[in-house]
Amino acid sequence: MNPATKPEQRRLRLSALAATLMFALVLAGTNALNADARAQSSLPSDTLTVVAVDVTDDDQVSALLEAGLDVVDVTDGSAEIFLHGPDDAADLENAGFDWVVVDHDGSAQAAEIAEIRDQEEQLALELEASPQLASPLPTGRVSYRTLDEIEPELREMAATYPDRVKLFSLPHKSLLGSTVWGVEISRDVHVESGKPVFLNTGLHHSREWPTVDTTLEFAWDVLQNDGVDPRITSLMDNAKMIVVPVVNPDGFHMSRSRIQEQKRKNCRVVDGEIPTFEQCADPANFSRGVDLNRNYGAFWGGPGSSRSVTSSNYGGQDPYSEPVIQNMVDLTAAHQVMVAFHNHAPDGVLIRTPASPLEPHPTADEAAYQGLAEHIGDALDVEAGPWTEIYYFASGVAEQHAYYTAGIFGFTTEMTPGHGGLNRFHPPFEYVIDQYFGTGFYEGSNLREAWLRAWEAAADPTLHSVLTGTARPGIELQIRKNVTVDSSPVSRPGLGTVVVPSELQIETTMTVPRDGQFEWHVLPSMRPSQYHSLHLVEQWTVSCVNPAGKVHHEVDITVSRGESIELDMSPCPGRPPANSGTPN
Repeated sequence: MNPATKPEQRRLRLSALAATLMFALVLAGTNALNADARAQSSLPSDTLTVVAVDVTDDDQVSALLEAGLDVVDVTDGSAEIFLHGPDDAADLENAGFDWVVVDHDGSAQAAEIAEIRDQEEQLALELEASPQLASPLPTGRVSYRTLDEIEPELREMAATYPDRVKLFSLPHKSLLGSTVWGVEISRDVHVESGKPVFLNTGLHHSREWPTVDTTLEFAWDVLQNDGVDPRITSLMDNAKMIVVPVVNPDGFHMSRSRIQEQKRKNCRVVDGEIPTFEQCADPANFSRGVDLNRNYGAFWGGPGSSRSVTSSNYGGQDPYSEPVIQNMVDLTAAHQVMVAFHNHAPDGVLIRTPASPLEPHPTADEAAYQGLAEHIGDALDVEAGPWTEIYYFASGVAEQHAYYTAGIFGFTTEMTPGHGGLNRFHPPFEYVIDQYFGTGFYEGSNLREAWLRAWEAAADPTLHSVLTGTARPGIELQIRKNVTVDSSPVSRPGLGTVVVPSELQIETTMTVPRDGQFEWHVLPSMRPSQYHSLHLVEQWTVSCVNPAGKVHHEVDITVSRGESIELDMSPCPGRPPANSGTPN
C-alpha cells in the first residue's frame, strides 16, 4: 500500500527504527544530498529516486495521492516519495511541491541491501546442514519465498493433510500466463458442508513480500496445531479458511527476482493488450501497470484512484478489467465468505470501508463492523477504522467490493510498519518473524492472533445468517442471487460523466449431511446500499438441483444479519440409484 496517513495518527516506533543501520543510512543519504535541493525533471526512465517533501496538512497529502505519485511514507510533516522517472518528477513539480533528494536509485542503501540478501541466502544454506538453526515459524523459514516455491509448497500441504486441505487453482491466468493457486482448510474439507468462511490473501502489490510468507505460515500453523490447540481445533470443526498467498504472481516475480524490486502494480503495459515478459521487465515501462487494489468495481475510478496509466494508483481501463481481480470476484461469489483479510505492507494500520468520501458514513453495519475492526486491531496494537478517517481516500478497493456486493466484513491490514528507504516493503526477514508472533521489534503486535480473531468472527453466527432445515441426505442445495455494484461517477469519451454498473452473480452450494438435517451459514440477503446508511431489501433463492442441473424446488428468503431461518427442503427429490440411467 501507499502508507500516506494523517501525520498525527502515525504510530511508528522511531526510536527503535533509528537504531537500525538501514534507517541510519537513509538519514545519512538525506544529509549528504540536501545540496541537490531538487531532483531533476530530466531523470532517466530507469532511475528510482527517493525524495522528501514538506506537507503541512491532509489536503497536501491528498494532492500528492491525486497526482498518482508513489507516496510511501508520511510522518512528522514530511512525505517520502519514490520517483520512478521523469514523468513522476514532472507530476510532483506540477503539483506545486519542492523536494530534496534522499537517494538516487537506492545507491545509499545498495551495500546494505546486498549484505542482507547475502546473509539470508547463506543462512538458508547453513539451515540445510543444521536444522537447529531454523526460525520459530511453523516451517522454520529464514528467508522470503519466491514465486516458484508457492505451488510446490501448496501441493505439499495438500498431500500432507489430504482430509483437511483442498488445493485449487483460480480460473483466470495472470497476464503473463501464471496460475493463481490457493487452498481451502477445514475438517472434512472436500465436503461442501455449509461452514462459514474466512478468506486470507497476500500480495495484491508486488513489493509487499511479507504478505506471502505470513499467510502461508499461518496455514501451516493451523494444520500443525489442529487437535493440539483447542481454539484452532474448534475453528477447524466449525469454519473454513481459504488462503490465496499470491494474488499478483506477475508482479511478485518481477519484484522478488529483483527485475523491478520496487514494482507495485501488475504487468499491464497498454490497456486491453496482453504484455510480454520482456515488455513488463523493460525499465521504460516501470511506471505502467494497474494497481490491483483500485480495480474492484464498487466505487471504481473515484477519489484516490488515478486515471493516468503511469500513476501508482491507476485503477485500470474498466472495473474488474484485470484477470487476477476477476479471480477474486469468482472466489468470493462461490463461497460464503464472512470476513476477508487482504494483507498489505508496511504502515501498521487496520482499515475498512468507507474508503471514499462518496460512500455512506456511517455504514449500514457500523457498530458491528467497527467493533470487529477494533477487536482485531487490538491484537495488532494499531489504529483500526475506516480508510477515510485513519488513512487516506481510495476507490475500487477490495473492502468496497466485499461489503457492497455481499455484506462481507472486509479489511486491509498494513503489516510491518515502515523501516525507511527502499527496504520498508520487505524488511530483513527477522522483522517478518517478529510481526507474525508479536515479539521483538513488534512486541505486542501479533499478526497470528489477529487472524485467529478474524477467523473466529467469521464463525460467529451473530455476524452473519444461518439457514437450518431438513432435506434428503446427500442432495445438493444451491443459494444464489444477482447483484449490481456501481462505480464512482467517471468520465467516458462521448458519454460525459457516467456511473459504470457491474452485474455479478453470487452462487454457492452445500451437500445435505447423512441425517438430513442441515445448518448452512450464509451472508445476509439484505446487503448494504452504496448510497445510504441502510440495507437493500433483497432475497436469496435457495433451491435443490439434480445431477443434470435441473432445479426441482426453490424458495425465496429474506434474511438479515444475525438472523436464523428454518427451511423445509424435503420436497427435493433424492439422488438416483447409482445404476439408474436418468437423473430424477
